Amino acid sequence: MLSLAVGGAGTITADAATKKPAAKPAAKPAAKPAAKPAASAAEVSDLQKEINALNASGGKFTYWIGMIFSDLANAAYQDQIKSWGKLRGIKVDPLLVNQNVQTAQVTAAVVANTLPEAFDAAQGLVVQLGAKQLVNLKDIVDSQLKKYGGPNKATESMLDAEWPGLNLGVPYAVGGNIIYRRLDLLKAAGQKTTAPKTWDELMDTAVKTQEKGGAGFNIGLVGDSNDIFRAQFVGYGGRFADAAGKKCTLDTQGTRDFLTFVKKWYDKGAYNSGANNNDGAWDNNLYLGGRTVFIANPGSVYATMVNGSASWPVSAELTKMSKNTGFSGLPAGPKARVAPSGGQLRVIPKTSKYPLLAKDLIQFLAEKRNAQEYLETAVYGPVWKAYNDFDFWDENKDPVHGGLFDIATAGTSATYPDVDNKGYAEFNGAFNLPKMVQRYLFDGDSQDKTIAEAQKTCQIAYDKFN
Repeated sequence: MLSLAVGGAGTITADAATKKPAAKPAAKPAAKPAAKPAASAAEVSDLQKEINALNASGGKFTYWIGMIFSDLANAAYQDQIKSWGKLRGIKVDPLLVNQNVQTAQVTAAVVANTLPEAFDAAQGLVVQLGAKQLVNLKDIVDSQLKKYGGPNKATESMLDAEWPGLNLGVPYAVGGNIIYRRLDLLKAAGQKTTAPKTWDELMDTAVKTQEKGGAGFNIGLVGDSNDIFRAQFVGYGGRFADAAGKKCTLDTQGTRDFLTFVKKWYDKGAYNSGANNNDGAWDNNLYLGGRTVFIANPGSVYATMVNGSASWPVSAELTKMSKNTGFSGLPAGPKARVAPSGGQLRVIPKTSKYPLLAKDLIQFLAEKRNAQEYLETAVYGPVWKAYNDFDFWDENKDPVHGGLFDIATAGTSATYPDVDNKGYAEFNGAFNLPKMVQRYLFDGDSQDKTIAEAQKTCQIAYDKFN
């Protein structure tokens, strides 16, 4: 069983009653519903006004999809929006947006007043945009809470009364990384194939398997490096700010221990030689090409091994690779072991000309049949309990989806143990943790100088919102 531990408290597992679905659905439902969603006469009237206005304009309803590394999931998402457009008698434009540049793209669109009618946003981006930019969607959130049986554990952080993004978006997915390891390459290098329990153990094995590619963890300014460095940082006792979420606390022994850990293993050659890059797909392609032993990934690499993609067609080699891959939760640091989960939400900007259509689409996409079709090939876990009975969460059928299910039902928030506020979002969203690592590794700065600079940058970010 793939299990995840949180905050050093031990191993988290789901009991058999909740871990494994009772039965496989009889058939995969179609994405297109048989009838329009029910609505009151007033709602239909107002909605029809928006439909008429959109059609009269000759334009399209534009939606920005958070693109993931699963061609099948991306295509399913686009097809569902097109089905909804046909249902409503309007033209739609579902665009895929690279999530590594999403914040920059949205920020530019805010300035230029060119935001789409609705879009996907990660938790941090929702906080950064705030109530000034986003429509309050409490009615939709409350409706889905009731309709879909309440939230899974990882969704709770998006429903917390203290969260600054509360009701500014509707949760639709949660994701997090698990460790992939090439069992065949480990055997060839004479190393044990069991899951590494600590970060030091993993990196030591990476050094011993450098001929096979070592650890494919990114050091560049991308989400992957943010995520892994953050888990290691917390594992070594670090945190961005105090319990009040106001005073930065980077100048601590935990931060020094974290930097010592990274430099030690970088100097020993544990990292893959191409690790310092800003390509979010680098580690995926590295693993699929058989050029690294370890990566951290939410599930897109496994989906590609099984289903193929535009860049990696289905092949016997990929199938063999999937059978030679072991999966496990993130290892532990000396202070904690965490299973960070990040939420994805659907939001409507206040500049939207068609907010009722946007709400209607969000409700449509959340329909169980559509959630099932998307999540089956996506790299996310379920937000609502009603989604928990999909058969692909069974780790015996799909080990990666089983791991994502564990993260969704038992994981910590991505910001743990920090307060999830605008200061955190500002500091983290600018890739300041990997920037701190880069200064120490590549600029020759001392730990004191590196940490002092990061502490100053961090406090400036937090002071903007205090």
